[in-house]
Amino acid sequence: MMARPLTEGLLATERLTVHHIHAPHRDRTAPRVLFLGGSNFDLTLKRAFLNSDLAHGFTFATYEPRGIGRTEHPEGSWNMQDYAKDALAVMDALEWDSAAIVGESFGGMTALHLAGLAPDRVTAIVVASATAGGPVHRSFDISSFLSLSRRDAAIEALCLQDTRNIAQQTQDPDGFAQKLAARVQFEEAFAQPSIASGGYARLLDARRRHDCTGVLPYIETPTCVLAGRFDQQARPEAQQALADALPQGQFHLFDAGHGVLFAAPKATETAAAFIRTQWTNRAAKRKALM
Repeated sequence: MMARPLTEGLLATERLTVHHIHAPHRDRTAPRVLFLGGSNFDLTLKRAFLNSDLAHGFTFATYEPRGIGRTEHPEGSWNMQDYAKDALAVMDALEWDSAAIVGESFGGMTALHLAGLAPDRVTAIVVASATAGGPVHRSFDISSFLSLSRRDAAIEALCLQDTRNIAQQTQDPDGFAQKLAARVQFEEAFAQPSIASGGYARLLDARRRHDCTGVLPYIETPTCVLAGRFDQQARPEAQQALADALPQGQFHLFDAGHGVLFAAPKATETAAAFIRTQWTNRAAKRKALM
């Protein structure tokens, strides 16, 4: 459980007002972590991550992206640069000069654009279940699920995000039925307001055009890429290609699906250890220059 106090509510930034969570660590020198959630990151529904070491062990903040939940929906078309600039605006509003960025799925895409946009503000990057985009290594276009019933969308998502669920449908139908019921409940709750408002479709349009392949060789920030072996939304080979293209990228593969960051304890531990190491290295470099 989250042992220390946290602030949750609306945060006004220079670009938009976001619904956010901020949990300062009791040690003021602790690393700062900005967590960027996936495309359906509605904080009314997504809470389990608050019990992880990523939320406990650092000064931690996160927020619902534009188009989702209670965050504002600015007018006009959106692109991935908008999401990166939103993240910078949140850091500014929190008065953070820098932070480690942990991005899951859509949030991982945003993290890469953020590192390209403002490398001096990013101490380390953890990318989980995300790809660089482009014609070869893009993630699956989940906007096609919008035309489906919430039940059919749930089935498609479960089988795409963890291929073990395909076999479970026939080998363990009762177990799959329980997963499906939980996912349908989530899909129906998420639909109001994020799908009904059109915000989710606009986010997915920006996601569809995500391509940072040309920027990767210039992202010098140490980056840890975490992939699930059974993930076909962000295929492991595409995530390996992402890590290989980064000057300081490292790749870790776990027996998990698309939710690897919090579903595989070793993945969470790897992410937390990586952030602490990079924070320590950065502090040592600063001290050496004094």
